[in-house]
Formats: sequence, C-alpha cells, structure tokens
Amino acid sequence: MSRPKGSKNKPKEPLVEQFTFTTEQRIRLVANLVVEKILEDNNFAHQLAGLLEDKKDAAK
Repeated sequence: MSRPKGSKNKPKEPLVEQFTFTTEQRIRLVANLVVEKILEDNNFAHQLAGLLEDKKDAAK
C-alpha cells in the first residue's frame, strides 16, 4: 500500500508536556552527563583500589 500524497518527512508537533532544547542546551546536557559519569567512575576506582589494598594487607 502506498503512502498518502505529501505524508513523507513531516515533523510531528510536540505534545503539550514536551519541551525543546536549543543545540547549545543539548550539548551542555550531554557534556554534564559525561562529566558526572567520569566522576562516578573515578570515585568507584578509588573505592575499589582501597578495597584491594585492604585485602592485600590482610593476606600478609
């Protein structure tokens, strides 16, 4: 079945509950999420290193 004439590639209207970001806002949002994830991973790495050191000292 073919598409109705003129239906191709039309943007949908945003719902009332939705909002839009500018390109700069999107970039900032993604950059902040990346930085938060890096900080979380760094904190976990420090905790893990501490746990491994404790086990290493306990094994002696």
